[in-house]
Amino acid sequence: MARLTTIANLIAGIGLAVLAFAAILHYLLLGITDLAWVGISTWTVAAGLLVLVLIFAVLNTFTEVTGFVHPEDKLVANMFVFIMAIATILIYGIFPDLAVSQDSLFRTASMIVIAYVFLFVFTYFSSTITEGADMSQVKEMTSRFMLVSLLLGAIMAGLMLLLDWIMITLSYEWASVSLGGFAVALVFIMAFALGRKYEPVGE
Repeated sequence: MARLTTIANLIAGIGLAVLAFAAILHYLLLGITDLAWVGISTWTVAAGLLVLVLIFAVLNTFTEVTGFVHPEDKLVANMFVFIMAIATILIYGIFPDLAVSQDSLFRTASMIVIAYVFLFVFTYFSSTITEGADMSQVKEMTSRFMLVSLLLGAIMAGLMLLLDWIMITLSYEWASVSLGGFAVALVFIMAFALGRKYEPVGE
């Protein structure tokens, strides 16, 4: 149902705005002990919105409970979900007295980005890997999978090393901005590339 997708996109947009507001409040009220709770409370509201958006995304993407949803609508909606999830994780790290360390939060967000790259590249080569599977050409398929796994491993290892270098070199705030910017750019580039590709929408 396009209406539910629109509502999810609207909530995701509000959630991103609330996250930005939470970060701004945190730095504006820095040093004022009595108001230290304001920023984290605002972040908690955004985290609650993220849970709601994730529920909508799962319903739209993996079920037909909401009716037919156009693939492009799903793509745009899940772009917002992906960006909001990364932002929620990274912005949590700016608050004091964390339940987890900043390094753990940065690595969690990094792994989500790396997983996104992995799935995209794997999906891109999936037709090449599985060619001949219907004729039981297992050896052919396995040999192709070996080469693609090398490519995937090299891409993921290089990306992980780059993100680790960013985390070590920069402060948490600037490292988070760099990772967030990279995630946004990655999502938009891939969405733009897929948006130009014709895909039948089915019944």
